[in-house]
Amino acid sequence: MSRANSVPRAAAPRLLQSDDVTGVGAGDFGFDDAKAANAVIGGDIIVTAGAEAVNKMRAGFTRAVVNCTEIPTLDFTHDPDWKFPLDGMRQSIVEAVGSDRAEFFDAQRIATRLIGDTIATNLFLLGYAWQRGLVPVSLEALQRTIELNGVAIELNRHALSSRRRAACDLDAVRRAATPA
Repeated sequence: MSRANSVPRAAAPRLLQSDDVTGVGAGDFGFDDAKAANAVIGGDIIVTAGAEAVNKMRAGFTRAVVNCTEIPTLDFTHDPDWKFPLDGMRQSIVEAVGSDRAEFFDAQRIATRLIGDTIATNLFLLGYAWQRGLVPVSLEALQRTIELNGVAIELNRHALSSRRRAACDLDAVRRAATPA
């Protein structure tokens, strides 16, 4: 039985990317379809911690995998004393999903070190979320999607395949991605 078929339909996670938070829901679970997500894959913590995305999360229900790379916004250009509000954004997400249902790491740094390009960050996060059981499609389907997309196929395959070790031993992967 394939991975996608091994989970009952009502329990299968629904994918929500932080930059596409409309129309994904969990009506089968008694939530308003427009306001609940089983899984959030946050490629940008600023967007993921924003009101629109947080309003799609439910404590004890939604699980989140979030890239916490600090990328300054335009606010920095107007206020040189501006500090990246990482702790506050993490707290907003944790309050929305629960502390045991949110994972944060600098996916961009890891993907860049392991794969050689920041563009690999999103596929790395997707693979990590898939390895954690948050994406209800088979690995073969994800790989086929990369092939059909036809863009940077080898880089995207490598990014997707890097997820296994990261999902099982993130500390080891962080160490491997840290220069000596």
